Amino acid sequence: MNEEYLQLIWDRARLPIPSLKLTDGRSLIIKNTGDHNLKFSGPDFYNACVEYDSLEFHGSVEIHVNGSDWYRHNHHLDQSFESVVLHVVYNDDKQVEQNGFMIPTLELKEFIDPEHFRLIAKGLPNKSSYPCATFFDQVDSVFWTSMKSKALIDKWSCKVKELVYLNEEEVLFRLIASSFGMGVNKKAFETLATVLPWSQLAALSGEQRLQLILVSSGWVSDDYSYMSGSDSRWHFRGTRPANFPKNRILQFATFISRFEIKDLAGLVREENFVQQFKVLCQENLFIDSDVRFSSALLDSILINGFVPFLWWKGENAYDHSFQEMASVVLEQVSAEKNGVIDQWRKIGIEVKSALDSQGLLALNRYFCRSKKCLSCEVGLRVLDREL
Repeated sequence: MNEEYLQLIWDRARLPIPSLKLTDGRSLIIKNTGDHNLKFSGPDFYNACVEYDSLEFHGSVEIHVNGSDWYRHNHHLDQSFESVVLHVVYNDDKQVEQNGFMIPTLELKEFIDPEHFRLIAKGLPNKSSYPCATFFDQVDSVFWTSMKSKALIDKWSCKVKELVYLNEEEVLFRLIASSFGMGVNKKAFETLATVLPWSQLAALSGEQRLQLILVSSGWVSDDYSYMSGSDSRWHFRGTRPANFPKNRILQFATFISRFEIKDLAGLVREENFVQQFKVLCQENLFIDSDVRFSSALLDSILINGFVPFLWWKGENAYDHSFQEMASVVLEQVSAEKNGVIDQWRKIGIEVKSALDSQGLLALNRYFCRSKKCLSCEVGLRVLDREL
């Protein structure tokens, strides 16, 4: 037995609801199973509604294989679990008390259909990176689109969560810095942007910014072990020569020396933002400069810098038009080329633009890699077909 299967049973209300009883014998009515929590720490389901003792209780539901898992997972030390109104378990081996309140327990063992569990378990992920590959063409495209969007929202929300208290220019500066990291050096660039914040660089001339970044990063001394003022180091292993820190740091320093972040932040309000950005880069980076900027690098700045910035603006200003623009920008940018996207292409998934590639990368990261097929609309459709 596993929690993911129990969550599926609960989410789909695959239970004899009229005849449910708590482990202490009291009748239980499930009025709303709640919203499945797939993104954040805390209880498994929020906004649930259950009735016992002739009273309605609104709150959270936590699901475990064993009742004792509550303590094994240290939920008794987490205040977010004080909202739990029902503990759903496969095996009730321990009663749970939280904040002086004995949480009612529902045991599912007698309600589990062994044949259904066997078939689900048989269809669960194996060693294949994408267990749904054989059946993907039998799943309506609307479910693929929905899951790519859901995964992208998870990605952007996580990326901007720690930037919520910064001002607009500092947020864009840090995201642009991160976009030069190309994965393995992303953390190092983020640290560099923290050590040298835009509030400090903005008062300097372009040449001063260039020199300060090169010195602080270790580029001038050709020492990439640790940058000054931090415990972050640069990585060569796992990167292609074009992405070596020596090249990316110089490109980043040049970019920051040629642009004002305030002007770039204002540029996102323009309808033809992508075109204007590339024209500005042509005028400021490709002319009178020995530093090369490929179209792939500019696309990376758009995808990993400006797109999450638009998402941040939308959340910060409660204006969804910025978040819609984030999708529009991705549609106008070419799809990335990497090993993960190559795998999706091999199984027949069409990748037309960066909106597709970013969605698939996020889907791979948040669902496929951790084998969360029972939390994926595509995975559930595949399993339904098999059953």
